[in-house]
Parts: sequence; C-alpha cells; structure tokens
Amino acid sequence: MGIRALIVDDEEPARAELAHLLRRVADVEQLDEAATALEALGRLQQQRYDLVFMDIRMPGIDGLQAMEVVNRLPEPPPVIFVTAYDEYALAAFEVAARDYLLKPVSEARLRLAVERVLARRDGARAGAARVARDRLPVEEDGHTRLVRVADIRFIYVRGHTVHVRTFDAEHKSRASLAELAERLAEHGFVRVHRSYLVNPEHVVEVHPFFAGTYILRMDDRAKSEVPVSRNYARVVRDLFGLG
Repeated sequence: MGIRALIVDDEEPARAELAHLLRRVADVEQLDEAATALEALGRLQQQRYDLVFMDIRMPGIDGLQAMEVVNRLPEPPPVIFVTAYDEYALAAFEVAARDYLLKPVSEARLRLAVERVLARRDGARAGAARVARDRLPVEEDGHTRLVRVADIRFIYVRGHTVHVRTFDAEHKSRASLAELAERLAEHGFVRVHRSYLVNPEHVVEVHPFFAGTYILRMDDRAKSEVPVSRNYARVVRDLFGLG
C-alpha cells in the first residue's frame, strides 16, 4: 500500500515540483495539497497522513505555529519542513519536525528524508506487532484478558472447551487447540498429547510412564502433571535430550 501525503505551501509551483519529486521517490497512494497552514490543519482534523511536507513562511499562520497545533492532535503525523530559509532549522526540530529540507529540494535528499520517516514508522509497527504476538487473548468473567505468552504453562482441551493455565490461574480460549499450536509454535510451544500443548520453559520434571509414555511436571502453583502420549513421546525425548 502506498503512502498518503499532504503538501502545504502557499506557492503552487513549489507544490507541483515537490509532488512530482515525491511520486518519483515513493509509492504514493494519495497526495493532497493545501495553500495555507489553516487549510492544512482542517485536512488533518479529518484525514490521516503518513507524511506532511510543510513550508514555514506562509501568509497567516506559519509552519512553526501550525506545528504547535499538529502536535496536539491525537495521532500527529510526521512533518518534514520544506523551506528556502535555513535559519529556522533549530526551531523546526524543537517542535518535533522529522526533517528539514532546503529548496530547491533534490530527488536524492527527498528520498533519504522519506525513507527515514517510513523506516521509523515501519519499525514502530513491527514493534507493536511483536507486542501483540506476545499476548494471548483469553476469556475472563465476560471480558477479554490478554495473557503474556511467556506466563502460560500449558493449554489443554476438555470436552469442547480449551483451557489456558498460567502459574496460579486458568482461563478459557475461543481458539481451538490446533489453532493455538500453530500460533504459539514460534514461542516454542509443543504438542505432547492430542489434548495438550506445553510451554517447555515451564517443564521442571519428566517422568517415564506406562508403555513408553511420559508425565511432565510443570512449575505452576499446583505442580500440575501433563500426560505425554505415545504418538508424541519422541518429540519429548528429542526436546529434552532423553535417551
């Protein structure tokens, strides 16, 4: 998906030139223009942008004054100042501008500025995604609780209900055991029984059992025992290096 950008400049030729360059250096999905800071602020109240390019010297509200309003938005967009004057650089960064480009802007410099901002955005999104993957939604008293995956000892199914066990609590999940096995594989969870999924980090003892099966002792408060079926015994032996 391309970026959504807003160019704010009181000179139409300057807007046209920047728009031309931006389309050369980035995949642009939506490109809007505003001739005044006031018009831009109106757009920002209604539309979310990935990038805003703003001149500083403009009639009425200037770019620096506009930034004071932008920074109070619930989700302020990244702003790159584009100006013919270099004396405002310090003031621009004091109001949290992401970059400061001097006119005439070169294609290479614009590409660098855009790549920096998008890399920071994508890094933040990736971080948020990692946080989301580290939590598992479970049901608790009519609401959804987010449990840290690292705190889960084991998951099992009884009847038609999937249970999620942490150190001293048990929750219910709407997902199937197969779905959870796929989702939690990246966290090291392993299937040890058709009805059980285990976090090996919380296994403290492995006991041989009947006909080549095992019992796993967990480190939860109840010191729970998880059965290992014959079909998954090899998985457990390989996992813990058993003979």
